[in-house]
Amino acid sequence: MIRRIRRNLLLASPLAVLGAVAALLMLALPVQADDIEPEPYVEEEIEEPEPVVEAEVVAEEEVEEDLEVEEEAEIEEESARNIEKFLDLVLVRPLYVARFVVGLPFFAFYPFTIGSGFDEDVVGLLWTDPYEAAFERPLGEAPGDY
Repeated sequence: MIRRIRRNLLLASPLAVLGAVAALLMLALPVQADDIEPEPYVEEEIEEPEPVVEAEVVAEEEVEEDLEVEEEAEIEEESARNIEKFLDLVLVRPLYVARFVVGLPFFAFYPFTIGSGFDEDVVGLLWTDPYEAAFERPLGEAPGDY
């Protein structure tokens, strides 16, 4: 029993020493902070603002009408953009996916086109163009615009 106590004290003593050192360091921090001298206060000169030039007063009704017209134009543009995105998602992309799937079996003839010089055209026609148009381009963008 005494041996166990001695072993526990030996194992705990390094942790106790580290804890005591950490506590002493924490107590020393405020003393170090008091030793720092603050910078002297320097009063800066404030420049007087330039006189305000009176602007042309616009009637509030005209401003409100302009804002309403701009909001209506933004709403119409956004709704047209949403229609384009919907048609792209429902109609155009499935056609490109079908073109991609139908073109895959014909890709077996690719080795015969290597010597003809049309190999890049075949890869573009059967693989690259439909893949990019169906999966990589932003929604609502035309296939050649992105």
